[in-house]
Amino acid sequence: MLFPILKKSSRTVLWAAVLAAVAVVAASPGGAAEVFPAFSSRSAAGESVSSAVFADARLTVVNIWATWCPPCRAEMPDLGRLGRSMPDGSQLVGLLLDADESGALDDAKKILTKANAGFLQILPVDEMRSVLEEIDAIPTTIFVDSKGRIVGDPLIGSRSEKEYRAEIEKILKSMP
Repeated sequence: MLFPILKKSSRTVLWAAVLAAVAVVAASPGGAAEVFPAFSSRSAAGESVSSAVFADARLTVVNIWATWCPPCRAEMPDLGRLGRSMPDGSQLVGLLLDADESGALDDAKKILTKANAGFLQILPVDEMRSVLEEIDAIPTTIFVDSKGRIVGDPLIGSRSEKEYRAEIEKILKSMP
Protein backbone atom coordinates (compact mmCIF):
# COMPACT_ATOMS: atom_id res chain seq x y z
CA MET A 1 0.00 0.00 0.00
CA LEU A 2 1.56 3.27 -1.09
CA PHE A 3 -0.26 5.57 1.32
CA PRO A 4 -1.07 3.41 4.35
CA ILE A 5 -1.59 6.28 6.79
CA LEU A 6 -4.49 7.81 4.86
CA LYS A 7 -8.06 6.58 4.92
CA LYS A 8 -9.14 4.82 1.74
CA SER A 9 -11.20 7.79 0.55
CA SER A 10 -8.24 10.11 1.15
CA ARG A 11 -5.93 7.77 -0.76
CA THR A 12 -8.32 7.88 -3.71
CA VAL A 13 -8.20 11.67 -3.70
CA LEU A 14 -4.42 11.60 -3.31
CA TRP A 15 -4.04 9.13 -6.21
CA ALA A 16 -6.19 11.38 -8.37
CA ALA A 17 -4.05 14.38 -7.42
CA VAL A 18 -0.82 12.49 -8.10
CA LEU A 19 -2.08 11.27 -11.46
CA ALA A 20 -3.31 14.71 -12.46
CA ALA A 21 -0.42 16.82 -11.22
CA VAL A 22 2.88 15.19 -12.09
CA ALA A 23 4.91 15.02 -15.28
CA VAL A 24 4.95 12.25 -17.86
CA VAL A 25 7.40 9.37 -17.40
CA ALA A 26 9.39 10.37 -20.48
CA ALA A 27 11.44 13.36 -19.48
CA SER A 28 13.13 13.74 -22.84
CA PRO A 29 12.47 12.96 -26.48
CA GLY A 30 13.42 9.43 -27.36
CA GLY A 31 12.25 7.97 -24.05
CA ALA A 32 13.05 7.89 -20.41
CA ALA A 33 16.46 7.02 -19.04
CA GLU A 34 14.83 5.79 -15.87
CA VAL A 35 15.11 2.35 -14.29
CA PHE A 36 12.03 0.64 -12.91
CA PRO A 37 12.89 0.17 -9.23
CA ALA A 38 13.42 -3.25 -7.74
CA PHE A 39 10.24 -4.44 -6.05
CA SER A 40 8.64 -7.40 -4.37
CA SER A 41 4.87 -7.56 -4.52
CA ARG A 42 2.07 -9.95 -5.32
CA SER A 43 -0.22 -10.49 -8.24
CA ALA A 44 -3.99 -10.06 -8.29
CA ALA A 45 -4.09 -13.87 -8.01
CA GLY A 46 -2.08 -13.70 -4.78
CA GLU A 47 1.21 -15.02 -6.18
CA SER A 48 4.59 -13.50 -5.35
CA VAL A 49 6.02 -11.32 -8.11
CA SER A 50 9.14 -9.17 -8.22
CA SER A 51 11.09 -6.98 -10.59
CA ALA A 52 12.73 -10.20 -11.81
CA VAL A 53 9.65 -10.49 -14.05
CA PHE A 54 11.37 -8.07 -16.46
CA ALA A 55 14.17 -10.59 -17.11
CA ASP A 56 11.61 -12.97 -18.64
CA ALA A 57 11.47 -11.02 -21.93
CA ARG A 58 13.48 -8.53 -23.98
CA LEU A 59 10.56 -6.11 -23.56
CA THR A 60 7.84 -5.98 -20.94
CA VAL A 61 4.77 -3.88 -21.68
CA VAL A 62 3.46 -2.45 -18.39
CA ASN A 63 -0.14 -1.23 -18.61
CA ILE A 64 -0.93 1.01 -15.62
CA TRP A 65 -4.67 1.16 -14.95
CA ALA A 66 -7.46 1.35 -12.37
CA THR A 67 -10.90 -0.21 -12.14
CA TRP A 68 -12.63 3.20 -11.89
CA CYS A 69 -11.10 4.39 -15.21
CA PRO A 70 -13.51 4.02 -18.18
CA PRO A 71 -10.77 4.13 -20.88
CA CYS A 72 -8.81 1.50 -18.92
CA ARG A 73 -11.80 -0.84 -18.89
CA ALA A 74 -12.58 -0.11 -22.55
CA GLU A 75 -9.12 -1.14 -23.79
CA MET A 76 -8.98 -4.35 -21.75
CA PRO A 77 -10.40 -6.63 -24.51
CA ASP A 78 -7.70 -5.34 -26.90
CA LEU A 79 -5.05 -5.92 -24.23
CA GLY A 80 -6.43 -9.41 -23.65
CA ARG A 81 -6.04 -10.24 -27.36
CA LEU A 82 -2.57 -8.68 -27.38
CA GLY A 83 -1.53 -10.61 -24.28
CA ARG A 84 -2.48 -13.91 -25.92
CA SER A 85 -0.29 -13.24 -28.98
CA MET A 86 2.58 -10.98 -27.98
CA PRO A 87 5.38 -10.40 -30.49
CA ASP A 88 8.40 -12.64 -29.91
CA GLY A 89 10.59 -11.37 -27.08
CA SER A 90 7.84 -9.41 -25.35
CA GLN A 91 5.35 -9.88 -22.55
CA LEU A 92 2.43 -7.90 -21.11
CA VAL A 93 1.74 -7.15 -17.45
CA GLY A 94 -0.79 -4.91 -15.77
CA LEU A 95 -0.19 -2.66 -12.79
CA LEU A 96 -3.49 -2.20 -10.92
CA LEU A 97 -3.28 1.18 -9.19
CA ASP A 98 -6.41 0.96 -7.06
CA ALA A 99 -5.86 -2.59 -5.80
CA ASP A 100 -5.96 -1.50 -2.15
CA GLU A 101 -9.37 0.21 -2.47
CA SER A 102 -12.37 -1.64 -1.10
CA GLY A 103 -13.73 -4.05 -3.71
CA ALA A 104 -11.26 -3.00 -6.42
CA LEU A 105 -9.50 -6.35 -6.61
CA ASP A 106 -12.80 -8.16 -7.07
CA ASP A 107 -13.84 -5.55 -9.66
CA ALA A 108 -10.54 -6.02 -11.48
CA LYS A 109 -11.02 -9.78 -11.63
CA LYS A 110 -14.52 -9.29 -13.12
CA ILE A 111 -13.23 -6.76 -15.68
CA LEU A 112 -10.35 -9.03 -16.68
CA THR A 113 -12.58 -12.12 -16.93
CA LYS A 114 -15.19 -10.30 -19.05
CA ALA A 115 -12.43 -8.98 -21.35
CA ASN A 116 -10.68 -12.38 -21.54
CA ALA A 117 -7.53 -10.63 -20.36
CA GLY A 118 -5.51 -13.25 -18.51
CA PHE A 119 -2.16 -11.49 -18.33
CA LEU A 120 -0.32 -10.95 -15.04
CA GLN A 121 -1.67 -8.15 -12.83
CA ILE A 122 0.82 -6.70 -10.35
CA LEU A 123 -0.29 -4.85 -7.22
CA PRO A 124 1.57 -1.57 -6.56
CA VAL A 125 4.00 -1.26 -3.65
CA ASP A 126 6.01 1.60 -2.16
CA GLU A 127 9.14 0.64 -4.12
CA MET A 128 7.31 1.64 -7.33
CA ARG A 129 6.59 5.15 -6.08
CA SER A 130 9.32 6.85 -8.18
CA VAL A 131 7.75 5.54 -11.39
CA LEU A 132 4.12 5.95 -10.37
CA GLU A 133 4.62 9.56 -9.30
CA GLU A 134 5.61 10.33 -12.90
CA ILE A 135 2.29 9.16 -14.33
CA ASP A 136 -0.11 11.99 -15.16
CA ALA A 137 -3.05 10.05 -16.59
CA ILE A 138 -4.31 6.52 -16.90
CA PRO A 139 -4.21 4.29 -18.68
CA THR A 140 -0.51 4.80 -19.26
CA THR A 141 1.64 2.10 -20.76
CA ILE A 142 5.39 2.02 -20.29
CA PHE A 143 8.00 -0.30 -21.73
CA VAL A 144 10.73 -1.98 -19.68
CA ASP A 145 13.68 -3.93 -21.04
CA SER A 146 15.09 -7.13 -19.53
CA LYS A 147 17.46 -5.13 -17.32
CA GLY A 148 14.62 -3.07 -15.84
CA ARG A 149 15.29 0.11 -17.87
CA ILE A 150 12.30 2.09 -19.07
CA VAL A 151 12.63 2.37 -22.85
CA GLY A 152 10.72 4.17 -25.58
CA ASP A 153 8.03 6.71 -24.88
CA PRO A 154 5.03 6.07 -22.65
CA LEU A 155 1.64 5.68 -24.28
CA ILE A 156 -0.92 7.80 -22.50
CA GLY A 157 -4.54 6.90 -23.02
CA SER A 158 -6.18 3.79 -24.40
CA ARG A 159 -5.02 2.13 -27.61
CA SER A 160 -6.17 -0.65 -29.90
CA GLU A 161 -4.43 -4.00 -30.14
CA LYS A 162 -3.06 -2.93 -33.54
CA GLU A 163 -1.63 0.32 -32.14
CA TYR A 164 0.01 -1.47 -29.21
CA ARG A 165 1.46 -4.13 -31.49
CA ALA A 166 2.96 -1.50 -33.82
CA GLU A 167 4.59 0.32 -30.88
CA ILE A 168 5.97 -2.91 -29.41
CA GLU A 169 7.46 -3.95 -32.73
CA LYS A 170 8.99 -0.48 -33.21
CA ILE A 171 10.62 -0.58 -29.77
CA LEU A 172 11.85 -4.16 -30.23
CA LYS A 173 13.49 -3.19 -33.55
CA SER A 174 15.25 -0.24 -31.89
CA MET A 175 16.66 -2.37 -29.06
CA PRO A 176 20.16 -3.87 -29.25
